[in-house]
Amino acid sequence: MTRIQYTGNNYAELKQLLGERLLAPYDCMGFSMLSLMTDEGPVTIHEGNYVTLHSDGSVIID
Repeated sequence: MTRIQYTGNNYAELKQLLGERLLAPYDCMGFSMLSLMTDEGPVTIHEGNYVTLHSDGSVIID
C-alpha cells in the first residue's frame, strides 16, 4: 500500500504511482485538480486529498 497527499505540486510523483490512469492537472479558480480514470469512471483529486494505491491495484481517494 502506498499513500500520497496531492499538494498541487507533486503531479510527477502521482503519475509515477498511478501511470496512465492519471490525467494531466488542471487549474480551476486558483486550485489544482487531477482526474483519475477508474473502473467506475473518472474521479477528481483535489489539493489536500490523499491517494492510496493498494497492492491489488485499487485506488482510494480521501
